[in-house]
Amino acid sequence: MAGIEVARGCRHRGVGRSLTEARLDWIAQRASSAWCVVNAQNAASLALHRSLGFEKVARAAQLGTVVFSGGSGVLLSKDLAPSRSAAKTQV
Repeated sequence: MAGIEVARGCRHRGVGRSLTEARLDWIAQRASSAWCVVNAQNAASLALHRSLGFEKVARAAQLGTVVFSGGSGVLLSKDLAPSRSAAKTQV
């Protein structure tokens, strides 16, 4: 997932959560997991992604082609595959 930025005057109103949930729904129709890279200093983004079930996979000054000058980034992942219990419920 590529980053989004919510205008200052619109922050803390659920805009970022709504956009991220919509993107997760889109990804779930096409893949079994979602991945994103977040600047380690972006506490709001880290909190949002963790609240949506993302887990930390790695932390480094460079993740793939993304270089964090003067800091580090966090690679996060979320499993989007339906759980076995959820799959049984849907049948």
